[in-house]
Amino acid sequence: MTTEIKEWHTMPSIKECLVEYEKQDIGLIKDIAQHGCSGGVSGIIYYSETSAFHDQHQEEIWQMLGDQADDNGLKNGEFLQHVSSDPGSLTNLKNDLVWWAVEVRAQELLEQPPAAGSEA
Repeated sequence: MTTEIKEWHTMPSIKECLVEYEKQDIGLIKDIAQHGCSGGVSGIIYYSETSAFHDQHQEEIWQMLGDQADDNGLKNGEFLQHVSSDPGSLTNLKNDLVWWAVEVRAQELLEQPPAAGSEA
């Protein structure tokens, strides 16, 4: 199972990670979208895992943050306070960003109809 977990969270995009997560029967995208990551998402539970996930997907995460900030008429730092109000350390910040990004992408996957001939 460890091999599967490593595979799912190293996909090129967060959406692809989530599709692989569900495809391998590790968990359900719907559960992440509805309940968030704080209940435990295998592969991004521990700080070492969320830090590695952040480092793998940091460009996408920070682009998402910037886009959401723009959509809400906020500067990146102002919006960041909604994602991680008082992280205490870089590790905590990475954890908060990863969980937020994974939850947002899971919600987006649930909202979009599957493309013809695809799983997500």
